[in-house]
Amino acid sequence: MNAAIIEMKGITKEFNHIRVLDHVNFELQQGEIHALLGENGAGKSTLMKILRGIYQPEDGEIAINGNPVKIHSPKDSRENGIAMVFQEFSLVPSLTVAQNIYITRESRSKIGLINDRKDERRAAALFQEMGVEIDPSLRIEQLSTGYRQLTEIVAALSQDAQILILDEPTASLTHTETLALFGVLRNLKQRGISII
Repeated sequence: MNAAIIEMKGITKEFNHIRVLDHVNFELQQGEIHALLGENGAGKSTLMKILRGIYQPEDGEIAINGNPVKIHSPKDSRENGIAMVFQEFSLVPSLTVAQNIYITRESRSKIGLINDRKDERRAAALFQEMGVEIDPSLRIEQLSTGYRQLTEIVAALSQDAQILILDEPTASLTHTETLALFGVLRNLKQRGISII
């Protein structure tokens, strides 16, 4: 059997001497969609924030593709192919879809000017891979909540994420947007992306 793409063993986390995770184990296979379910305060978000490098555990080990890793920051997490889309979007409403996807990583011309058209073409190709039609030149403030969330997902995938963590992804979506999101997630699963 192949090694899990992510394996977390014995993860323990405390806040102010209160143990919120007590030797938790978690595995994720490549191309798997894995839902973490539980009551508020059960530790789901805390466990994922450890995987994202936002929190540091008191104890435990993390392995990616069978290799032990230390994740001390979101940068470490990103370098290990992990991206997280939070319930509260981090998009800039006045910027376009493409500008939000490539913010701080913009395409540049030979003389150093930002090349928005190139980034729009790159963004359109990523949306097309997901089976989503969207105009990357639209400003975020013009989009529905569902399309904003898809923009966050594409931004994560544009950084070569192989593991995608979605924090309560359907909480603010309509029924139609939820069904569309599930279709996108099935498409990503087919491409070997692992989703929590």
